[in-house]
Amino acid sequence: MTDYPIAEKTLDRPVALSVPTDVNDEREVDPSSSERDPLAKKFLNVRTALSFLLGIGILLFVLSRVDVDVEQIIARLKTTNLAYFGAALVLYYLTFIVRALRWRKLLENVGYGEGTPIALPPVRGIAEIVLLSWFANCIVPAKLGDAYRAYLLKRESGVSFSKTFGTILAERIMDMLILFVLLVGSVLLAFHGTMPSVIFSIMQVGIVLASMVVVGLVVMRQMGGHIERLIPKRYRAQYALFQEGTLGSFQSLPLVLTLSVAGWAIEAGRLFLVCMSLGLTGLSPAIVLFVALASALLTTLPVTPAGLGFVESSIVGILILAANFGLAPGINENVATSVAILDRLISYWSLILVGMVVYAVSRKR
Repeated sequence: MTDYPIAEKTLDRPVALSVPTDVNDEREVDPSSSERDPLAKKFLNVRTALSFLLGIGILLFVLSRVDVDVEQIIARLKTTNLAYFGAALVLYYLTFIVRALRWRKLLENVGYGEGTPIALPPVRGIAEIVLLSWFANCIVPAKLGDAYRAYLLKRESGVSFSKTFGTILAERIMDMLILFVLLVGSVLLAFHGTMPSVIFSIMQVGIVLASMVVVGLVVMRQMGGHIERLIPKRYRAQYALFQEGTLGSFQSLPLVLTLSVAGWAIEAGRLFLVCMSLGLTGLSPAIVLFVALASALLTTLPVTPAGLGFVESSIVGILILAANFGLAPGINENVATSVAILDRLISYWSLILVGMVVYAVSRKR
C-alpha cells in the first residue's frame, strides 16, 4: 500500500503522527494539516516522464505495424457528428456520479456516514474526489490515483487512510470480477462462440487478474490473524484497519453490484456513441461492449498512466480483428484509429484538462 507522509502541527513544529494503538481509533491525521498536496511531487519526477514516453512509444510502434494514412484519418475525424460526440462526453462524466454513489455505499458499509461520528462529503464531493483520483491515474503511473483518493477523503473528512484504502481495494476487486464475467459474455456473443488467439490472450490476462484477486481476498479472510502477526508491530494497527475496510465493504452487494454494472454499461455506451459519431451504425453492440471492456482492463496495467499506449492499441487491434472476421462493417485501419483517437480524447485527454481545472479549484478552497 502506498501512503503519503502526513504531519500534524503541534504548537510551531510538525510532529509525525503515531499509529493508533487501538484499531478502532481512526484519528490518524488532522484533516486540517497544511502539508503540500503530494500529487505535484509525484508528477514532476523522472519515473512519470519515462512512463509517458513508454506509452507514446508503444502507440507509435503499434501504428507503425498497421497501414494507416494520416490524411484519411484527419478527413474522417472532420466528419465527426458533434451531437453524438458531445453525448458521449456527457455520458462519460456521468460515470463519476455512479462511481461516487457506489463508493459512498462501501464507505457506509465500513462505518462512515450518516449516524456515525465521521460525516462523509455529499455525493457531489465524493464524485469530485473520484474524478481527481482518475486524473491522478492519467498523469502518474502505478495506479497511484487510488492512494491519492484515500488521501483526499482523509484530508476532507478525517477518516482512516488505511480503512479507506481497503474500501478502494474492495471496489477494484468487484470491478475486476464483474469485468471478467462481462468480458466472457461479450466475447462469446461478439465472436459467436469462437475465440481468436489474440482475444484468448486478452482473456488469459483477465483470468490471471481475476484469480489473483479472488485468492488474495480468500487468504485475507481466512488467514488475516496470521498475516497480522507477521507484520511489524508498528504497522499492525494500520493493517487491521485496512483489512476491516476491505472485507467490511462486501455488504449490501445487490446495490453495489447494480451500480458496478451500470458503470460498465455507461463505459460501453460512451464508445458506442463515439462510433455513431463517425457514422459506424452497423457495429454489433457485443463488439462495442467487448472493445470497451478489454480497453478498460488494460487501464489497470500499472506501467503507463491510465494504460496510455496499451488502451489505444487494443481499440485499434480488436476493431481490425473484428473486421477481419466480418463482424465490424465499415472498419479499416484508418477508421479504427479514428475511433481510438476520439474515445481517448474523451476518456484520457479531456480528463486531464477537466482534472487540472478541478484540481486547481480544489486547492484554492
